Amino acid sequence: MDLLTDIVRLMQPQSVLWRTVEAAGRWGLSVPSRETPRFCLVVEGHCWYVPDEGRPLHMRKGDYFLLGGKTCYCLASDLEVMPTLNAQRRKARKEDYVRWDDPEPGDYTRLVGGHFQTGPEHTALIAALLPQMISLRSSDEEAGRLARVLELIGEEAVCDMPGSNLVMSRLVEIMLVEVLRRPMLQIEGQRTGWLSGMADPQIAQALQRMHAEVARPWTVDALAKHVGMSRAVFARRFHERVGVAPATYLSNWRIALAKDALIHSDRSIGEIALSIGYLSDSAFCTAFARITGTPPASYRKADRQQRLAAAR
Repeated sequence: MDLLTDIVRLMQPQSVLWRTVEAAGRWGLSVPSRETPRFCLVVEGHCWYVPDEGRPLHMRKGDYFLLGGKTCYCLASDLEVMPTLNAQRRKARKEDYVRWDDPEPGDYTRLVGGHFQTGPEHTALIAALLPQMISLRSSDEEAGRLARVLELIGEEAVCDMPGSNLVMSRLVEIMLVEVLRRPMLQIEGQRTGWLSGMADPQIAQALQRMHAEVARPWTVDALAKHVGMSRAVFARRFHERVGVAPATYLSNWRIALAKDALIHSDRSIGEIALSIGYLSDSAFCTAFARITGTPPASYRKADRQQRLAAAR
């Protein structure tokens, strides 16, 4: 299994909202902050993406973006509508969508978008893996592929045929893979994190090896030798690209796998510990509690109690 597949499968993304935004003439829409990643595709016309922080982006038909952070943003026909829209935003609650339209007719615009979520156990992992924003232009090959996937997601979102939930989860996985493929190959000035590390060939090799043999007792020396670098240079570049030391990244990934196993399997704590490289239950429990704030047994018990309560 390659590293991208490894990570996306662990996320298990599921679509939770799909909507179409249609507008004509001059208009503006304020989108509140969310914990979950969000995506948007311009199907017809054009608009401006205006984040609360950062530079506006003019989007045309076929352009797409994915937001991994909690960014608040607006979509607008033109930048001149922003003072009017912002005045309305100040009167609304932070969690509300705010819409403004000029009654005069004009050019037609249609957007499709939504957001998806994973299990709460992986919220922090997603925040670390996804950059604040990934945008693709209609001229990019990936955008055309994405448009076809998003069209299928839109159809499935209003479908009540058997197996719809399974089809939807697979389509969202495909969407996420398609979005992440390009930044892995073409990142310039990206923030530190997994994607930035994957853009560096030697650091990517190290990440691939850690994911392929997660239970192996990796050392900085062994990883550096594997990718043909000195220990000091490798350790420094890994931290610069990924944002943490190799040992910290490996530990975080092991615990992410452990959380998934504790929730989605009946394997014993000892079996889980061995499968991710801990030779004793005590060493695993100590590492798990240090990162999550709770012992593995308590973590599993709390999750099952929450699921039982939700099912009632």
